[in-house]
Amino acid sequence: MEELSYPACTRELYESEILGETLFLALVQDAKSPRDRYHLGTLLQLESETKARLRPLLFKHGVSLSEVADLSLVELAIGAYRDMSWQEFAGLNVPVVEDFLARFEAIVKVGDEADREILESMVQHEAAILRWATMERDDVVDGSLDDVIAQLNYPLPDVP
Repeated sequence: MEELSYPACTRELYESEILGETLFLALVQDAKSPRDRYHLGTLLQLESETKARLRPLLFKHGVSLSEVADLSLVELAIGAYRDMSWQEFAGLNVPVVEDFLARFEAIVKVGDEADREILESMVQHEAAILRWATMERDDVVDGSLDDVIAQLNYPLPDVP
């Protein structure tokens, strides 16, 4: 991992949410079932709310609020979702989320004490997604979204 420059690295947090929001928005539109739609929509909601929550941090440090990000993984992920079972797709996401989690943990270590709460919330955010992906991969589906939903101010209504 390269050395992090704080606060510039907060842009990485923001771009991860732009990527996640774009990805889950696309996936929700291709959902194979109402359950998939609910899970993907709930993850979309988490990414959207988190992106908005990060803006004051970036603004405080003069970091760009533009929504330009590398979205090259989106088409690959959509293709994987279409071609794989739900469990396979969830499993494919585990190492990706683990990488984001490690990066977010590194950002916490270099961050300002005054920003610790928001930075640690990003670790919790990514840990919730990792828990979801791991449980879904392992077919332990009851409660897989609980940690994600707990972070939402505006959760989606339950699947009918």
